[in-house]
Amino acid sequence: MLDVKLIMEHFIEAHNRIHGEESERFLEQEGRERFLTYLSPIINGTGTYSIEEQTRDHKRMDVVIHYLGRIYVIELKIWRDSRYNEDGEKQVLGYMDYFGLSKGYMLSFCFNKDKKTGVDEVKIGDRILVEGIV
Repeated sequence: MLDVKLIMEHFIEAHNRIHGEESERFLEQEGRERFLTYLSPIINGTGTYSIEEQTRDHKRMDVVIHYLGRIYVIELKIWRDSRYNEDGEKQVLGYMDYFGLSKGYMLSFCFNKDKKTGVDEVKIGDRILVEGIV
């Protein structure tokens, strides 16, 4: 199994060490590129990832990792506000339903000065949503 939560934790640490407290905002695409650059050597040779993979109902998922026959769905967001975050959580839950997954992931890039970075697990019914804030 791939420990995506641990990957997210280490990515957040590395990102903060390299980029510090960035005040310059960037597009969601740049956050995705940074995360995928970090992820690639971890899954190289054993797994693959796709970006903006499309479901049958034409919804696009940010990152889907295929690793040893398992699927991991990660939604990447720029933190705007709690309502926007809730919408992201609903997206991930929908993707989890689509693939029949019990665990999903969301990684948010936040530019607030008083942000709390790290990774938390949120239990929603019988499913787990792992949320990371960079």
